[in-house]
Amino acid sequence: MLNLTNEIYQDANKAREHLESTHWPNGPVYPHCRNVDQKRINKLEGKSTRPGVFKCNECLKPFSVTVGTVFERSKTPLNKWVLATHLMAASKNGMSARQIHRMIGVYQH
Repeated sequence: MLNLTNEIYQDANKAREHLESTHWPNGPVYPHCRNVDQKRINKLEGKSTRPGVFKCNECLKPFSVTVGTVFERSKTPLNKWVLATHLMAASKNGMSARQIHRMIGVYQH
């Protein structure tokens, strides 16, 4: 049963943390070189860095859990994406983009 008060549907950072825990259960994986060595992956932190960004020390490139997914470079907040994907997956007959627009207020870009 869908609980719309769940933090992952309300807060983009909680949605990102949820995706990280489900997509990377053993820690971050750089999607391009498939680096899984946690000693060679650093979490970037600082005032100018958005939350959830990591850096592969082999490729020297930053990445996040959204790299290589439909969420990458989207202007729609991640919590709305998580809600939309849950609604589509839980729907018996699928769901149109218009229906998602009506339910959660996102527009096609």
